[in-house]
Amino acid sequence: MDLIRIDTEDKFPLNGLLWEPATKGKSMVILVPGATTGAALVAMHDYYPMATALNAAGYSFIVANMRASYNYPYAVFADAVKDIAGFVTYAKAAGYARIAIVGISLGGPRMAQYMAERGDPAVKAVAFVASIPSPYLEFQVRSSKKNKTRLANALKRARQLVAQGKGLKPIAFENWFPDGRHFMVTAQAMLGFFGAPEDGAPSSIYYGAQIKVPALVLHGDQDELSLPPNAQTIYDSLTASSQRELIWVKGASHYLTPGVIAEAYARHMSDWITRNMPV
Repeated sequence: MDLIRIDTEDKFPLNGLLWEPATKGKSMVILVPGATTGAALVAMHDYYPMATALNAAGYSFIVANMRASYNYPYAVFADAVKDIAGFVTYAKAAGYARIAIVGISLGGPRMAQYMAERGDPAVKAVAFVASIPSPYLEFQVRSSKKNKTRLANALKRARQLVAQGKGLKPIAFENWFPDGRHFMVTAQAMLGFFGAPEDGAPSSIYYGAQIKVPALVLHGDQDELSLPPNAQTIYDSLTASSQRELIWVKGASHYLTPGVIAEAYARHMSDWITRNMPV
């Protein structure tokens, strides 16, 4: 594994983690991280089995960092498009002619927007891993009426602050995640990441019909955050894909936890990539 640096088109420096096989080929898989932070390394995810499996099959593998990891409470969701473009440019400059982009959790909407807006012909396949259609939409699936009302009120407050020119005011939201974790962001970031469709917030299903390359939806059947109906929703949106597939990971939760779960995700990913973007 190597730590790499790339520069985006707007000159923002980013780091990534690169694994290359013993014999470097022409195929690269780029993983776009989830969480609003967009951090390449999240303690709950073990990417080593996926890196090992892909390298064994002849693919290089990058876990990318998003600029949101450096400036999380003030992040702009659409910046992820430029960040992903930076890693794709890096891969092409390094001689990779075939690229697959994998979006995990919130990385799915990030990747979908990139595909719709950039349409780079070097990208031959995509995958949504433990993905969400959007933070707002998945919250509607797993939340009680009380919690949906809490979110509606928080978004109303965020809209008011933005309209008043106070978009940098902080807003806290308690117990967003099933494990009880909270978050705090600015009002404009609240709308940009967690907003409803009318707020222009991220949504992979909004962009799904514009993805034409082979697409995989790889999802744990015990996912406690992105409940299984989300996977079906994402799959159903991929109407233009030349080859779409929905694969369930038995017993898997939302996270690529070390051991059999991370290894199962890795095995499914490697098998699908070799079928749909041969080395």
